[in-house]
Amino acid sequence: MSTPTTSSEGGRSLEDAYERELTWAFQLTEAGQDEQAMQILTRLLAGYPDNAGLTYTVLAVTHSAAGRLEESEAMARRAIAAAPDYSEAHRLLAHALIYQGKELEAEHSLRTALELSPEDVSLFSLMATALTRMGRTEEALLYAHEAVRLSPESADSHAALAAAQRTADPEAAKASLHEALRLDPLCEEALLLQFQILDRRTRPRAAAKALAAYTAHTSVHAMARIAVSSFLLKFLSVAHFGMLGCMLLTTILLALVRTSDLPSEFLLLPLFLTAGLTCWATLARIRAFRLYFAGRCWRLLRACIRHHRYLALWGAAVPVIWLILVIGVIRAIQGDDAILSSTLSISIVHLVLGWGGSLLVPFIQRRNT
Repeated sequence: MSTPTTSSEGGRSLEDAYERELTWAFQLTEAGQDEQAMQILTRLLAGYPDNAGLTYTVLAVTHSAAGRLEESEAMARRAIAAAPDYSEAHRLLAHALIYQGKELEAEHSLRTALELSPEDVSLFSLMATALTRMGRTEEALLYAHEAVRLSPESADSHAALAAAQRTADPEAAKASLHEALRLDPLCEEALLLQFQILDRRTRPRAAAKALAAYTAHTSVHAMARIAVSSFLLKFLSVAHFGMLGCMLLTTILLALVRTSDLPSEFLLLPLFLTAGLTCWATLARIRAFRLYFAGRCWRLLRACIRHHRYLALWGAAVPVIWLILVIGVIRAIQGDDAILSSTLSISIVHLVLGWGGSLLVPFIQRRNT
């Protein structure tokens, strides 16, 4: 026969069982087995309603690790409703909000969390990230410096500082980023920032390498998708700006040809120059992407088109306008400027549609959501 237990021993036994199950669910989450973890956590919610705050918090972690930010936000809100004084739930809510572009809401959650846990360095780093995204650089620097002071060996703290310094002091940002990667070569925030800096400097090979490292190690799949899309969409911007440069130079040269004795064949110079540079830049980006994303190129491209249909359609018009431009130059050499003049108007309208769409489409999507 089994030995009977007292009520206190029974309660302790139940708590031990709950902790074992919760720990197992967390380990499954870290191993990427989120479905099994969620099954355990759902069972714990039904069996241990008094611990709902902690269970919902781990559910928020599980959804976040799988890249389901909206579900993570919902679970974090339920955790806060069940346990308002649990700072980790507020932190997870802020994390989910930041990566959905809701930085202002995240700031409120982070201030609440900091009141509950004023020494939690991760809260200072996350607050610096939110403020940086909102363009409040001076405030972001204060929180980032405090994060580094509290935990000088934390790569996340140095990465948050580098992001805040990026516009105000690029050299200091470079040093902070280098320190973050020295402390942890796989720091997600540092790898993402490194990619963004390299891509802005138009170094496609180095940018693709940093992007591949980031996507391989990040748990925030939504941000990985956005980063890959930004790299791919730069193909469009390279071809588009090359076309605009060619159009501008050709228009200026056309005026000189028509008002002087210059031969019409001079109109081929800007076409060859800009087309050559555009092809070189585009091919360099394609080679870099194929090198570091071998076997995944078409799948990633299809995903980018699916999430950016308007810009993909807008980009499809770029080679067509290039073709019209070539025809216009040939006809101008033959003495007919009509097509070239029309191409200038078409390229301006195309530019306006591109910029307008890039601003309006995300706004419409947020409103629909």
